[in-house]
Amino acid sequence: AGHGQLYTPMPGADQSNWVTSATLATVAAVAIFRAMRRRNWSRVTLGPSGGCFYDMKFRAKPGAKYTYRYSTDLWEPEWGIVPTQKGRLIRYGQLFRKGTVVKPMMDDDDDEDGWGVLGGADVGSGALLLDCDGTLAETERDGHRLAFNKAFKEKNFDVEWDVELYGELLSTGGGKERMTRYFKDYNPDAWILEDPPAKDHPLIMELHELKTKIFMDIVKSGELPLREGIKDLITAADAAGWKLAVCSTSNEDSVKAVVDTMLPDYASKLTIFAGDVVPEKKPDPAIYNLAAKKLGVAPMRCVVVEDTAIGATAGKAANMKVVVTKSVYTSKELFSDADVVVESASELDFTKDIAKLLPVLEMV
Repeated sequence: AGHGQLYTPMPGADQSNWVTSATLATVAAVAIFRAMRRRNWSRVTLGPSGGCFYDMKFRAKPGAKYTYRYSTDLWEPEWGIVPTQKGRLIRYGQLFRKGTVVKPMMDDDDDEDGWGVLGGADVGSGALLLDCDGTLAETERDGHRLAFNKAFKEKNFDVEWDVELYGELLSTGGGKERMTRYFKDYNPDAWILEDPPAKDHPLIMELHELKTKIFMDIVKSGELPLREGIKDLITAADAAGWKLAVCSTSNEDSVKAVVDTMLPDYASKLTIFAGDVVPEKKPDPAIYNLAAKKLGVAPMRCVVVEDTAIGATAGKAANMKVVVTKSVYTSKELFSDADVVVESASELDFTKDIAKLLPVLEMV
């Protein structure tokens, strides 16, 4: 072309350029999309497939921190709890506005600490788990010990456990286990058979059965009173809607006799876990773990009331709160791991000392 002559595009050039541009744009879009897919986007926002556009496409396995939910979801469960706060706003898996708590955390008690009962939480959602012997009544010294001695005498054993010796033997949970320890470690010469004593030995089993019968007769006679404050504590827990149970290493019939005789008004409400219902005795936490499972209450919402070191250890090992009411055999012990230690249950206030031991869910 000469100087000043206009350029004339070749036929089809505009269409070719448009196709080229469109192709490049498509390639770029695909590349960007793939790059975004490779990024470590929050699964809470995008869902399991990288982009979830409908509610709850997939729920995380039990125990996972989050559930996958719609990006503009307002009311779906958060950590497994349906929000009950007015004005709560959750978007893109983030809490933007926590809302107003339905039950304000008002300081409506008289301790002037700025917090109400459980910080405003419901006190009717716990479990009170009580030991039997030494906790409900002073049955060890004046009940079980006397029953053991009578059983030994009837079976022609030259054995008598005095108050001090029995206090030492109480560090072993379970009557059969206690007798086995005595005949092995304290007085082997008193064992009248050649084969060694064991908790499942027929003679030990026979002695324990007789001892249980004698003990039940002592209990039913009404000679053993409840410890001070125990009935009031159980009454307050029941009124607050708590679940009630007795967890003991003693024979189940013995525990039932104590409950039926001394707490007849609560016999139908106190679930009994006792004896050989678990393979290991206190200080193993098995009895308390079983109670929490059967009652359907999380261990952190269970309060154990005990009077011995092995009982307190069992409660703590089960991840529960422990209250100790010292008995005649444990009056000088320190119980440093217990949450509350008193001389008797009469010193306890259910709302201030027991209910406040439960954990409080704080809004973030």
